[in-house]
Amino acid sequence: MKAQESYQLLHTTLKDKYLISTMYRQASTIEPMWYFETIAWNWDKETKKRVSIVEMDDSGISEEIAIINHMNIVQKLNSLQ
Repeated sequence: MKAQESYQLLHTTLKDKYLISTMYRQASTIEPMWYFETIAWNWDKETKKRVSIVEMDDSGISEEIAIINHMNIVQKLNSLQ
């Protein structure tokens, strides 16, 4: 059985204001579990650093659902003033 590895599925920088990243990673739980997690941060374009988390989503084990959830967060943040 091949060992699973973390990887980045999607990475979006939106309006030089937000950084949205979807990763496949191992959960920090007692039972070993792998899943997709999307985190969106406020982004400081001058320092190129993440500032604070503004959205999070756990998308289970499906790449398709993780992509949809990533794009939903992008759309939501894009609609903010």
